[in-house]
Amino acid sequence: MIKRTRNNKTFTRKNKRKKTLWELLMPIAKTLPFFAVLIFVVVAVLRSNPTEFLDVDISWNIDENSILTQEKLLKKIQPLIKDKYQLDLHEIKQTLEQEPWVAQANIKRLFWNSIRITIEEQQITMRWKNKKDCKPKKTNNLPCFGYVSNNGELFTPKKPVKSNAVWMISGGEKETITQLYQDYKHYQALIEPMKIKSISRTNIDQLVIEPNIKVILGYQMQNERLINFKKSYMMHRKKTSRVEQATFDMRYPKGFTLSY
Repeated sequence: MIKRTRNNKTFTRKNKRKKTLWELLMPIAKTLPFFAVLIFVVVAVLRSNPTEFLDVDISWNIDENSILTQEKLLKKIQPLIKDKYQLDLHEIKQTLEQEPWVAQANIKRLFWNSIRITIEEQQITMRWKNKKDCKPKKTNNLPCFGYVSNNGELFTPKKPVKSNAVWMISGGEKETITQLYQDYKHYQALIEPMKIKSISRTNIDQLVIEPNIKVILGYQMQNERLINFKKSYMMHRKKTSRVEQATFDMRYPKGFTLSY
């Protein structure tokens, strides 16, 4: 019985089917398309500029009528985007907001080397002028001109732009400008529908109201004096058109002076 078993094992080994060459190559053939695609991609990348392929991709969102340009802003942040692997979004935001015309920069990361930058531009509410006949070198680095935004903040670009906004004349202190902006809005509400052309705060408050009416309010009781001015103006307007070019000095306790 042992001998028969050996014969059976020998017979079985001899009758095992040998694999064909195609069957042996089949696993390799299945992987060929993958390697072909991989080689194609590698060759394409090598033929292109790998540095450009890895550069930071910035998508800009800026108003088409904006004074700002992508080229100018990109130049400003260029040193911050050289390391495409470590983009400090906070630092980029701070750098962009140092530009006078940028009110706010919102930055969102889209991918590890891709960001979207949305720029909110400053809106001019008032034109501002230093109360002194200043020259930059003689004002302790305080600017001579600028603009007040709709948040009451002073911003001072290097070059002026055309604007018909109300003039503000004051010192360059931030607190003074912010407070005068609030007072301007309050004064304007008191004399509606008349329009303020300029507001000045030196030692006293003075207004110029369209078309060319000068109102001296002094440094106290400005609200009461402005209300009295409006009543007086309405009364005198019925008598003479010269009142449109007059000066109202409202600083007297029992009245005012009117000069033409």
